[in-house]
Amino acid sequence: MHKYNDFGFAFTVETDKEIPNNLTESFLQTMSNIDENLLTYYTNIEFIESQNFLLFCEKEPIGYAKLFEDKEYSLLTEIFIKEEFRELSLGTFLLNCIREYVQTIQSSLRTVTLPSDRVAKNFYEASGITARMLLMEEKRDHNRYRP
Repeated sequence: MHKYNDFGFAFTVETDKEIPNNLTESFLQTMSNIDENLLTYYTNIEFIESQNFLLFCEKEPIGYAKLFEDKEYSLLTEIFIKEEFRELSLGTFLLNCIREYVQTIQSSLRTVTLPSDRVAKNFYEASGITARMLLMEEKRDHNRYRP
């Protein structure tokens, strides 16, 4: 368990916890506003071994991350903080907990984000994570940018 105290609250990250449906649904709703087709594709991928990280404020779950492991890499596919808790460095706290875990299993961290998701792109770049490969597909008729 990782602990972080700020703003008069105690924040913790715990692993091996079930992610509450309301957090996952909030993440998926946010992503569907960007690209419904990619979201459908993503939600149908079957990942095998995963590690959940659940972020609490006091005892209330306020965010989570999902990490999938293979022989060489750990793939961070989702990281989400409830809107009212954003801009408090909690995403960075959660990411650093993940980095510490990845180090203990002697893996390398990779992330997945949509190219049009500027919030995620800026977060990762500010955290020292950069794009190394882009998944390309045929151009569609509609934009994939947030409304």
